[in-house]
Amino acid sequence: MLPRNPYVFAAVVTVALAACLTVNVYFYPSEEVDQTAQQIIEDIRGTITPENDLEKTPTGEGTGSHWWRLTGVAHAADKETTVSSPAIDAIKKRISQRFDVLKPYFKAGAIGEANDGLVAIRDASVLPMKDRATLNRIVNEENSDRKVLYELVAKELGVEAKDLPKVQRSFAQKWQEFAKPGWWVQDAAGNWSKR
Repeated sequence: MLPRNPYVFAAVVTVALAACLTVNVYFYPSEEVDQTAQQIIEDIRGTITPENDLEKTPTGEGTGSHWWRLTGVAHAADKETTVSSPAIDAIKKRISQRFDVLKPYFKAGAIGEANDGLVAIRDASVLPMKDRATLNRIVNEENSDRKVLYELVAKELGVEAKDLPKVQRSFAQKWQEFAKPGWWVQDAAGNWSKR
């Protein structure tokens, strides 16, 4: 039976409709993404320390010539990230293993850390022709793994698909922070410079 008073009826309908509504509010978790990127890259490349950043002389002693380039020690985030899965761990392992293969190409200036979180072939002409196909293959493998990594991290953190480029930019910034002095990095405008 319906209430006879129109105000009571309107109130009952309003309450019933309000109970059916669900409002989802989404905020991009930038701090969590940055912390996760930092932790994952530290897991892959190790912590940035002044000792890691200095070039070594043949005797193994630091030259000290790069002390002014050090921007500080990167620390792990205060809050531990919990983003992990077998798929993420497998990709981290592949990227970590591939890093030793990529190092000479970074050092030679053939590749650099791009502004989109990927490795870019910057100047293949510094390599002999016979090495260029290998470089293309390795860079393609690396970028394929990185793209999947970004998608998995976004999914784990509840990041919407439209914000995947933000995840990539967070990782790009962190990859560049972990670049050694003399390696090439790309700024937001697409310009290359040595770190």
